[in-house]
Amino acid sequence: MANLEYKQAVLKLVFEAGLTEEGKMKTKSKSLRNIQASATANGLDTVATTLANFSNSPYIGAEKVETSNLI
Repeated sequence: MANLEYKQAVLKLVFEAGLTEEGKMKTKSKSLRNIQASATANGLDTVATTLANFSNSPYIGAEKVETSNLI
């Protein structure tokens, strides 16, 4: 039987970076590595919004990207 083994997680903060010539929004991101598997959604949201306050760019949102090994 196959199992998933946690490998790593990254918290990706996404910010507005202006507009393209076609009028579409450009984005930029900042990634924070070494996120623990036990990190809660509320905890990650608190960290993301706190760090976003230090940016001059408008904050859009955050993503948790998790990688696992299939064993």
